[in-house]
Amino acid sequence: MTLLKQYNMIFVLAAVLSGLLSISGCGTSQKTNFYQLEETSSESLIGVEKGSIIGVGPINLPEYINRPQIVTRNSAHHFNVSEFNRWIEPINDSISRLLVINLSNNLNSNQIYWVPRSDRQYPLDLRVVIDIGRFDGKMGKDVVLESRWSIFDKEDKPAMTKVSLIKEPVTGDTYVELVSAMNKALRL
Repeated sequence: MTLLKQYNMIFVLAAVLSGLLSISGCGTSQKTNFYQLEETSSESLIGVEKGSIIGVGPINLPEYINRPQIVTRNSAHHFNVSEFNRWIEPINDSISRLLVINLSNNLNSNQIYWVPRSDRQYPLDLRVVIDIGRFDGKMGKDVVLESRWSIFDKEDKPAMTKVSLIKEPVTGDTYVELVSAMNKALRL
């Protein structure tokens, strides 16, 4: 190989390496978006304690949604776990807080508490235990919430059990609209 061919080959390799380095240096990763289920307390609940004393919990979630990533359903047996659309806090905490606030608003009681275990430290008039079997949705379709909830009396004896199936339409193809529909599905 002649000296001129060697210089040309080195020049071409240097140009290719330079281009690859500049491309890799300019690359950016996708931005992560964070979401939260949210509800506001009624202003009528501010002040002195009033209403029934109700404990909410435990709330049990299936493991497929008990993760930081938002899970959507593509078909009956196919899911999408989004690495770039995540919950800002553990989803169980969001659901628990939202249900406590919704119950407080609906029952006009500021004595509704999240009780994560059955061993509680204060007397309750009622306790609600919720087992969520499904809570996911399809973009542009529906969010589906399937749950079994049981009410226990003052002596912690089962008073009633009910199975609920709630469908809430997702009005578009974005995670904002999906989370909004999930929020609506949890309203009581």
